[in-house]
Amino acid sequence: MDDLDQLPEDIALAIEMIRQLENLNYQPETILQAMLHVSKDALGKLPEQEREQWQKRLITELGR
Repeated sequence: MDDLDQLPEDIALAIEMIRQLENLNYQPETILQAMLHVSKDALGKLPEQEREQWQKRLITELGR
């Protein structure tokens, strides 16, 4: 059994994404820019109130 099965879904997905990105050998700056595009796309699919909550949460989390 994969250890990821024991983790919360969001953590398991993050670990898998990190593994994949590391295998692709992109520069950190390129990965961060791509993550901005992914985040904007995901935010755009949320209802307005939920989108605003996530935007605030992202700002808070990234400021730590």
